[in-house]
Amino acid sequence: MGMGSLHLSCRLCFRTTRIIGFSSCSSPEDAVDVISVLLTKPFPSSSALTTALDATGLHPTPLLLETLLKNSPPRLSPKILLTVFQWARSHQGFSTTPSILASVVDILAKSRFFATAWSLVLNTRDRTETEVTTYASPQPYLTLIRRYGRAGMPAAAIRTYEFFATCSNENDDGEVFDGLIDSLCKEGYTRIASDYMAGREGKVASVRCYNILLNGWFRARKLDEAERLWVEMRSKGVRPTVVSYGTIIEGLCQMRRVDDAMKMIDEMRSKKGGEVEPNVIVLNPIVDALAEGKRFKEALGAVEKFPLYGISPNISTFNSLVKGFCKNGDIMEASAVLKMMIGRGIFPTATTYNYFFRFFSRCGGKIEEGLNLYNKMVKSGYSPDRLTYHLLIKMVCEEDRAGRGGGINLAVRLIRDMNAKGFDSDLATSTMLIHMLCRMNMWDEACVEFKEMIEKGLVPQYLTYQRLIKNLKRLGMIKLSNHLTGLMNCLYHSNKLPANYKHGGSEEDKSLDVRKAIVYQAKTMSDILKHSRERQRKNSADSTQVQLKSRRQISVESANKLIAEIKNRGIQNVD
Repeated sequence: MGMGSLHLSCRLCFRTTRIIGFSSCSSPEDAVDVISVLLTKPFPSSSALTTALDATGLHPTPLLLETLLKNSPPRLSPKILLTVFQWARSHQGFSTTPSILASVVDILAKSRFFATAWSLVLNTRDRTETEVTTYASPQPYLTLIRRYGRAGMPAAAIRTYEFFATCSNENDDGEVFDGLIDSLCKEGYTRIASDYMAGREGKVASVRCYNILLNGWFRARKLDEAERLWVEMRSKGVRPTVVSYGTIIEGLCQMRRVDDAMKMIDEMRSKKGGEVEPNVIVLNPIVDALAEGKRFKEALGAVEKFPLYGISPNISTFNSLVKGFCKNGDIMEASAVLKMMIGRGIFPTATTYNYFFRFFSRCGGKIEEGLNLYNKMVKSGYSPDRLTYHLLIKMVCEEDRAGRGGGINLAVRLIRDMNAKGFDSDLATSTMLIHMLCRMNMWDEACVEFKEMIEKGLVPQYLTYQRLIKNLKRLGMIKLSNHLTGLMNCLYHSNKLPANYKHGGSEEDKSLDVRKAIVYQAKTMSDILKHSRERQRKNSADSTQVQLKSRRQISVESANKLIAEIKNRGIQNVD
C-alpha cells in the first residue's frame, strides 16, 4: 500500500468516526468505544493519529482518558497510548491527574520503555499549575519501582526511590520507601532490601516496613534472619502491631514451629508485647498447623479458646480442621466438624467439601460415598467449583481403572453437570475422559473427544497423544492415526514424556533411555546450580557497589544524566 493510499484510508477513517462516533456520544464509555475502534486502524505516524483524534471533535477530559487507559486492548502498542495521552494534554483545560500519569508510566514501563516513562515524569514543559502537584506525587515513582522490580532490576528501583527522595521533602518519602521494600521483597530480593534498609543512617523504618521484611524472610524460609529482624525491631523502639505478630506467627507455623507461635500469643497480650489483642487472622495459622501436625485435640482446644480473646472462628478456621481430619483419613471427625460449623451459622464452601472429595478420590472404593456427598451438597444449595468436578471425575476414573466398571456413564454425567454450572471442559477433564475411553477400548469415541479438545483450543498432552496413536496403529487404524498426527503437527506442543512412561521396547532401549534420563537430569541440575551461583554473585556485586559509593550520589548523577539526554533529544524523539 502506497503513502497516498494510507492517507486516503486515514481520511475515510476520520469521516466515518465523525459521522458515527461523537455525534451520539453521551458518556465517556461511548467515547472510549469510538476511540478504541479508531486506534485499531493503521496510521503511518503519530502525527496522523493525532490528526485523526482531532477530527473526532472530542474534547478530552481526565475521566475519559482514565476510562480509555483502564479498558484499552491488551495488545495495543504503548506508543499509541502515549500519543493519545500527549494529544489529550495538548488541549486547553486538560489537567493530568496522578492516576492518569501513573497509568501511562505503568503501560510504558511494562513494555520496558523505561526511558520514555522517565521522560514523562521529568518533563517540565507546558505544565499547568495543578499539574505541578501531579508530577511531584509519589504514584509515578511507585509504579516505576514496581516495574523495575518485576523486570529484575533492583538497583534501578533503588535509584528511582533515591531520586524521588532527593527531589521531595525527605520527611515525606515514607510511602515510596515502603513501596520500594515491598517491591524488592515480593520479587525475591529480600537480602538487597534488608541491606539497603540497614544502610540508611539516622533513619528508623516504619513498622509497616518491618512487617514487609518479616514476611519476605519467611517467604524465603530464612527463619534466623526473621528472628534477627524481630529483635532489631524491638531494640529500635518500633512497636509491633497485630500485623507484625500475625506475620511472625504465620511464619513460625509454616516452619512447623507451632509451639513457638503459641508462645507469641501470650507475649503479644502482655505488657512487654504492647498488650496487643489477637484476631482471627492471627489465630487461624495455629489451628491449621496443629491440624497439619495431627495434634487434633490441641487444635480443637485452640478453637474453644477463641471466645476468650473476644473473637469467633470463621470459615477458614473450620476448613483447617476439616482438611486435617480428611488428610488423616478420619472422615467421621471431619463430618463432625462440618456439622459443628453449620450449627454455629457458618456455612461450608466448595473448598470445605473438596477436602472430602480429595479423600474419596485418593482412597479406592469410595465412589458411593463421594457421589452421595455431592448430591447432598447440591440439594443443600451449595455450589461446586471446577476443582470439585475434577476430583469427582478423577474418583470415577480411578474406580474404572481398578476394574469396578460403570465409570464412563458417571464421568459423562459429571461433565454435563459441570458444563451446566458454567464450567467448560478443560485439559484435565478431557484428558481423564480420553484415558478412560482408551481403557474401555472405545477408540472411536476417544478420537472424537481428542479432536473436540483441539477444536476448543486445548493442546492435548503428548502422553495422551502417544498412547492413542500407539493403540490405533496396533489395531490397524492407520488412517485415523495419520489424521490425529496431522492435527497435532499443526499445534505447538511438547515432545517430552513422563520419566515413568513405559515404551514397551527392548531391554537395551530401556537401558539407553535410563542413561539418557540420568544425563539429562544431571545437566538440568548443573544448569540450576550454575544459574544460582551467577545470581548470588550478581546480588553480591550489586550490594558491594551500593556500599562503595554514596547511594544519593548515584541517584543524583543518574538523574542528571537522564535529564540531559532528554533535553538533547526532546520528548518527541525519545525511544
